[in-house]
Amino acid sequence: FKENKSKGFLTYGADNAYPQMLIDLFNSSPKHGAIVTQKADFIAGDKTEIVAYNTEDVAKANEALDSINAYEDFDSLKSKIAQDLELFDGFALEIIWNKAKTKIAEIYHLPFQNVRHSLDGHYLYAEDWTARKVEPEHYYPWNPNTRESKQVYYFKMYKAGCGEYPTAPYQSALKYIEIDTEIANFHLNSIKSGFSAQTLLQLFKGIPSPEEARQTIRRFKDNFSGTDNAGSIIIQFNDPNETPSVVNNLAPSDFDKQFDILNNTVQEEILMSHRVTSPMLFGIKTEGQLGGRNELIEAFEAFQTSYIEPRQTQMDRALSSIFKYITPVKLKTKNKPPIGLDYIELFEKGIIDRDEARIELGMSATTAMSEQVKCESCENPFGWDDDKDLKVFAEFGEDADNFESVPLEFGDALQAMILQWLYSNEGITLETLSNNIKKPVEEIMREVDDMAQRGLIESVDDGFRITPEGTTTLENSNVGTEIVTRYTYEKAPGMSGGDLLPTSRDFCQRMIRLNRVYTREEIDQISVILAREYNDPGYSAWKRRGGWMTIKGTTTHVPYCRHIWQPQLLRRRING
Repeated sequence: FKENKSKGFLTYGADNAYPQMLIDLFNSSPKHGAIVTQKADFIAGDKTEIVAYNTEDVAKANEALDSINAYEDFDSLKSKIAQDLELFDGFALEIIWNKAKTKIAEIYHLPFQNVRHSLDGHYLYAEDWTARKVEPEHYYPWNPNTRESKQVYYFKMYKAGCGEYPTAPYQSALKYIEIDTEIANFHLNSIKSGFSAQTLLQLFKGIPSPEEARQTIRRFKDNFSGTDNAGSIIIQFNDPNETPSVVNNLAPSDFDKQFDILNNTVQEEILMSHRVTSPMLFGIKTEGQLGGRNELIEAFEAFQTSYIEPRQTQMDRALSSIFKYITPVKLKTKNKPPIGLDYIELFEKGIIDRDEARIELGMSATTAMSEQVKCESCENPFGWDDDKDLKVFAEFGEDADNFESVPLEFGDALQAMILQWLYSNEGITLETLSNNIKKPVEEIMREVDDMAQRGLIESVDDGFRITPEGTTTLENSNVGTEIVTRYTYEKAPGMSGGDLLPTSRDFCQRMIRLNRVYTREEIDQISVILAREYNDPGYSAWKRRGGWMTIKGTTTHVPYCRHIWQPQLLRRRING
């Protein structure tokens, strides 16, 4: 990256053509192109969710998302952003303010390869920087304080050693990506040329004249080279005493093995540079890979957590920082599931709940769950030791009799409960508040909006947190911070019967009789201890909860039962 003082901008790579080189490799390498395309699709996600204080802001945000500019909606724009992010490690947007400069009117995608940094702090845009005469368009940099009519929001991922421009996220494998393209060129040219430089034909008929040599070479190529002559028979007529022609193969005898080794090496290096741990996510089959759905799910979740979500978070934060000048909301990308997921199987394995499975299958959510029974003749199919687990659960928590439920019959009860939940659970969302307090989302939203206006709470990531002023208000209220959030082991909402049934497992009966309440941190600690005990990094007391059961009428076992960890808002009892 060098300053071009005569033209007034910073060049982007050798001959100012680094971005175009990346595009050429993307278009010519099948492995690399497929990975970039799929990663961009993962990052763009399924749809954009809105996090807002009130329904009015949600309505405004939805209207803006449906027509982010004159030609497309927001999700279409985000697909372009995601591809630029994966191809170049950055993206650029054209921001158009309305005439009154009160809010953003439109947001357009600018192809990242066409944007350059001006030496005077502006941005330059040109469709073709290699043209003999380039007259770029000038843009102001993004600045919500000045609000020039046309601005460029230029985003790049941080990478040590990079200056004004980013380098590709797969920079370390550029040579291998180029090799991948050359492998294809080699085979194409070999097929087209028929007899390539790998074959030597010797004719023992003396040295011909130049014209005779040209005619012989031309007739030979016309008759035997090219794909149309593949498999043709060479016929030679010799006098009885003539030395026969000799055809020598110059290619190594193990050329096919060398090619396989090279191809595998190239594939491994490209996958590694893209941080791909499971090639099957991108349709690449590898030796020894089973390729089952469960393996696909696990691979997707690992890749989603380690790569996709961190980049999605940065993209969402960047877009939210712009979008708040349209309406004060936050944007969050909802992830796409991997192709071919069996939602019934995911439900049976406890990865998603019943309502989530029904929604993904196109049905409405319901709290009614199918009856599930205890399999008396089955041994624990998951290898858990109930006695060992119960011993760990008994070492944590407090006696539930030390607490009492918080009554709602006092002034500003709902806001007090919201403040208490936020005091104990920073980042909690509107939906979670609604589920825990048992109030409609719309009612919670109105109270949250009022408290935000008063400076008692503020937004953070996808949820909310209490402010210092809110904490003071809570401490000075009749409720005070003596109210705490605890989790109890009890029957899930929508399940029939009482907390215990005749078919309830011994583990659940003993857990209910423990009569203990737990903090979130304690349940997390229990998960760590048992994960270590069972040598299972994925073990979670939140998901397993303790018991297991067999779905009625099937032989399917699930690693959870009809009991869940239910959050409670409690107040410690005063002795006497």
